[in-house]
Amino acid sequence: RVGVGMFANRALRARVSASNPLARASRASRTRRTSAVVVVAASNGDDGDEDATLERRRRALDARTMDAMLGKTTESVNDCSHAERPRRAVVRARAVGVAGACVVAGALGGGWTSVRKPPTPAPAHASASASFEDRLNNARSNGMYVAQRVFGWPLYGKVFMIMAAMVPLVLAAAAVYRHVSEEEWGASIAKTFYWLNDVPGADSTAEENWKSVVVAQLIVFCGMFTFAILIGVVSDEIASKVDEVKTGNSKVFEQNHTVILNWNEQLIPLLKQVAVAKSEGIGFERPVVLLANRDKEEMDATIEDELQDSPPLTVVTRSGQAHNAEDLDRVNAWVAERVVVLHDDGENEDTVESQKAAAVLNLRSGGGITGGRGPNVIVQSPTRRSEIDDGVALAVDLTEKEGNKHGEFCVVNGTGELSKLKAYSIMQPGGSKLFEDLMLQSNDSSEFYTYSHPSLAGKTFQEAWRMFNTTTLVGITNAEGMILGPSETDIIGPSGAVIVVADNKSTIEADIAKRKGSNKNENIPPPGSQHLTMLRCPVRMPAPRKVVMLGWNEESSSVLEDMLVLAPPGSSITLINNYELDKSILKGNTNCNVKHVAMDAQKRATLEQNRVHEAGAVLIMPPTDSDDATQDSHALSSIMQVAYLSKRADTGHAPHIVSELSSEVAKRVAEDMYAGIGTVDVILHDNLIGGALLQVSANTKLAGLFDYLLEKQGKELYMRMYNEFVTENDAEVYWGTICERARERDEIALGIMRADGELAISPRKDKRVRLNPGDQVVVLAEDWWTPTSVKAKQS
Repeated sequence: RVGVGMFANRALRARVSASNPLARASRASRTRRTSAVVVVAASNGDDGDEDATLERRRRALDARTMDAMLGKTTESVNDCSHAERPRRAVVRARAVGVAGACVVAGALGGGWTSVRKPPTPAPAHASASASFEDRLNNARSNGMYVAQRVFGWPLYGKVFMIMAAMVPLVLAAAAVYRHVSEEEWGASIAKTFYWLNDVPGADSTAEENWKSVVVAQLIVFCGMFTFAILIGVVSDEIASKVDEVKTGNSKVFEQNHTVILNWNEQLIPLLKQVAVAKSEGIGFERPVVLLANRDKEEMDATIEDELQDSPPLTVVTRSGQAHNAEDLDRVNAWVAERVVVLHDDGENEDTVESQKAAAVLNLRSGGGITGGRGPNVIVQSPTRRSEIDDGVALAVDLTEKEGNKHGEFCVVNGTGELSKLKAYSIMQPGGSKLFEDLMLQSNDSSEFYTYSHPSLAGKTFQEAWRMFNTTTLVGITNAEGMILGPSETDIIGPSGAVIVVADNKSTIEADIAKRKGSNKNENIPPPGSQHLTMLRCPVRMPAPRKVVMLGWNEESSSVLEDMLVLAPPGSSITLINNYELDKSILKGNTNCNVKHVAMDAQKRATLEQNRVHEAGAVLIMPPTDSDDATQDSHALSSIMQVAYLSKRADTGHAPHIVSELSSEVAKRVAEDMYAGIGTVDVILHDNLIGGALLQVSANTKLAGLFDYLLEKQGKELYMRMYNEFVTENDAEVYWGTICERARERDEIALGIMRADGELAISPRKDKRVRLNPGDQVVVLAEDWWTPTSVKAKQS
């Protein structure tokens, strides 16, 4: 009992001390009296005296202490005067504000004690001010370090820290405002929070006394900084997320899209052609995804700038390597509709070819991995490679395994140079415009299409081409493959697949639907009916050409070779450049001789001395070891010199000029400069190749067609003089009649090149046309005129 009483006594003393501060004042006296009671109880050893002992203890306590023990503190508090309460509240608010300020100062200024530079021996003459400066620098450094750590946190962490730091600031400001305005605590805290955070509707100008006005404006001023910090953090986080999305390299979640691998000079023209094709409804509805080993921001900026005048097209870019399987997976290449593998620029030729082969190997192997049909793969090849060096063909052979469901595969060859087109344009002015019309996607031009219909299956070419009134049939497919410019007796295969030149695919469908399988056309004469007329139309040998080639580059020898093949008998070619040429290049042939003049082709004196302005055609070959702008300036300078000499001679003659340029702007400058003086064929190499890649991407079956048109073998486009198709008695004839007359020579008439340069491809066969002197008929034929072919056609 004594032990229990002692513990009870200690607990009682603790409760009294915690509940009423006044009890602590008489702690010593209470302890003495309580101890005495305990001793008496122990000595007596009488259980009945316990109540008496407790009673004596209670009497010993003063009345205030007893009231606190019995929970009667409310009465004592109410005894406090009303004037004391605000004073105590102010004291508490100030204590809270000071404590909050200490917390913030401790967090930002902890460097004074916690983060400090390693101690260094102070010099004997160090002063107290230097020591304080060191402590201040340490505090500043620590504050910066803490700030950097905080601003490295996620957004929610930074916002939380800012709001946590504002809590003591709000409380301190609320305490000061309450002191000067006598507002309640709740209203003071609410107003302070609104002013600090610039909450709409919070008015800091409605205060009644000048003290509260001053405090309110100070709070608003501080709030400008705190709220600016919060907004700055949030806006910076949003901007960083936007930049992360723009510059990110995450996986593309697209299907049935178009993937383009690598970056070269034909990429932008290809994208422009894709944009036009999409606007015309010729596929490419899904986004285009570009994977290239370039900086993503740089690619995005270039594409946005170059395509700003093109129809809308969504292009998604990713940085990576085309031969890397992980990068191919990032652009979802294996579920794309088509993948175009461009020939990468700026690398060793063998390295580029091996990387293209690796890309093809990955793409075609992926078709079996995914379990679905792989994408169509279109590979650009500047030159036709030999079988032993063709890594792409080897990759295709290795992936031809049973069970692999591959898409179609094709190679667009001969895209590195257009030597044949340059030679063609020299011998037949207007050639570049003809190729542009057929190879570039446009609302104003005709293109090549493949088309299949059951009504065409089993028909001969003679029967089938008459079924097309507004379009022109130029090829068929059968067991032998694609045949461009077939004979009249060649039969279309069971699929009814043909190749047509048309403005768009809907015109082809309309032709077939209207005919309903019939090949009767009143605007086309019966087969063989034009034989006698064609006998009266003379077959003329082209006039000899006098050609001057200004400059020399890596493509010049190939162009010279093509010109020698096309040159009519009696022609001559003069090469003006400062290079030492191999004697084998200057041999010429029986139809054309070649002469080399070792002079600077850029100087006007050289051109004047060799009377270049009197030539029939001038081919400009700028050096290719410089950038595009330098090459363009070289070509434009030569055109300007020839234009000046021709205009000064005032003979009414100016040579036809052929030059390759890199941009539409340079082309317009050249045409405007030579307008009214002579004719100029400007070849935009990248545009033509981009157009060819676009048409093959839309229809892989056309790859073989462009092999024919761009390489040195196969059917070719030529222009024949008007009087080889009409007699003096023909005024106007149906275009269908011209087509039948061309078939008498086993050729296909595609259109008319007017004397003024206007080109009409695939006119309606029920349209009456008049052919005038200077007009030419565009035909698809085996070759141009040579003595052998002339004799064969005359017979």
